Amino acid sequence: KWISQKEIFVKTDGNALNWAFNVFFLKNKFMQKSRLFELFSAFSKTEKRELGKFVHSPVFNQRQDVAALYQYFYENAGAKDPQTFARKTVFAALFPAEKYSAAKMDYTMSFLFRVLKSYLVFKEQTSNAAANQIALARALRKRNLGRLFDKEYKIAERLLEKSPFRDAGYHFDKYQLLLEEISITKQGSRNLAGSFSEFSSELTTYFIAKKLWQACSAVMYKTVWKAEVEEEDILEAILNHVQANDYSGVPAVNLYYHCYKALTETDSLRWFEALRNLTRSHFASLRAAEVRDLYLVAINYCIRRFNNGEKDFLKEAFNLYKEGLQLGTFLENNMLSRFTYNNIVMAGLLLKEFIWVKQFLSDYREYIEPRFRESTYNYNLAIYYYQKPDYGKAMTLLQQADFDDVMHNLNARRILLKIYFEENELEALASHITSFKNYIYRRKELGSYHRELYLNFLKYTQRILALGKYDKKAAASLKKEIEKVEPVAEKGWLLQVLGK
Repeated sequence: KWISQKEIFVKTDGNALNWAFNVFFLKNKFMQKSRLFELFSAFSKTEKRELGKFVHSPVFNQRQDVAALYQYFYENAGAKDPQTFARKTVFAALFPAEKYSAAKMDYTMSFLFRVLKSYLVFKEQTSNAAANQIALARALRKRNLGRLFDKEYKIAERLLEKSPFRDAGYHFDKYQLLLEEISITKQGSRNLAGSFSEFSSELTTYFIAKKLWQACSAVMYKTVWKAEVEEEDILEAILNHVQANDYSGVPAVNLYYHCYKALTETDSLRWFEALRNLTRSHFASLRAAEVRDLYLVAINYCIRRFNNGEKDFLKEAFNLYKEGLQLGTFLENNMLSRFTYNNIVMAGLLLKEFIWVKQFLSDYREYIEPRFRESTYNYNLAIYYYQKPDYGKAMTLLQQADFDDVMHNLNARRILLKIYFEENELEALASHITSFKNYIYRRKELGSYHRELYLNFLKYTQRILALGKYDKKAAASLKKEIEKVEPVAEKGWLLQVLGK
């Protein structure tokens, strides 16, 4: 049946209309939802100051309106009043003598956004002193400036020798340096046939280290997301090669070889313990990102053992988190991933480390990315109160918080459901289950695994509610069914409820 547009409007969910209107309104009136604002807000104070020099350099920017917009952002970075970044307010500050033009505001924002991206590329490309020196030597070699090349090449050599790092990146830089030596040899300036062997070795080492890291990542991905990742044929050859050759003095290879073995071998504990010792031994020779990867592999290993029923491994994972926090391992650009924050809280609460968790929530709140800070903090504080338990405070936080992250939203709804159930708020529970289902069906980005995980949880919660109070036979039958079904969120809780 055809219906008019007016009827469609009337029959549409009012909340959806309000949401659509608010998105349109915010996008067109305020800058807070723009990509420019999001990127600028992610910069540290030091980076924002450094960015000023970049923006005011005629090499990278020649537009005065762009420099003025940067200055406005810099001076008002901590403003609490949303009107500060209303587009018309900003336009009036930049162009006081002109009538507001949305197009001109868009252009200025777009140009500044482009400069910010250029700054990130520049910062990324110049962060490695040895790589910069190699690039300089390459440029001189391309210009056939052999004498100048020799001097800069030797400086690059010394930089690499003095570098404390012996990770995959070090071997790649060494390969790049030797490539320049071989390239200038081809130009006839010297005879260095022996360099080819070292050149080949460095490239092989880099390749093996990266392939082993990739293999470890694939194993963890399969574990977390229950997804199939095809293993490359070359991996077996790499593992055999490492086993047949002595890589004990090459941390970049030896560490990830032990990682992979710990994640895949049946007799994995000896590999895990060796990995922990190697990580401690080579800590100073690894960049922060690699240390973080190794800690996450070790934690992933412990969580998998814990999920298989070995309860002592939860304590080991928690200790790894605490150790990593003390070393600053989990901080990237002085920021802590909200997912790591969540996992640390959950591990602490499962171990009933309530005092430590409460302190952690407060101490590391400021390290969460600003746009996720309040929702992540409130979500985890709600979990804390739920586990204590203090259902009143937990419900208040869960009902009032606005969780942009889908997984936060799902988990918040899951916990609210359990509170309603345990508090016997049956009317609120029924309404909540309906809205929970609708949310799952609306979120198209949810994979099939998580969709099935939560829909099964809701299905079995409803079936438990439908059971007769004294129907022990039906309860026992349902319990057996839940034990066999996968995946089901909160399986342990569902079985516990049926066992009461």
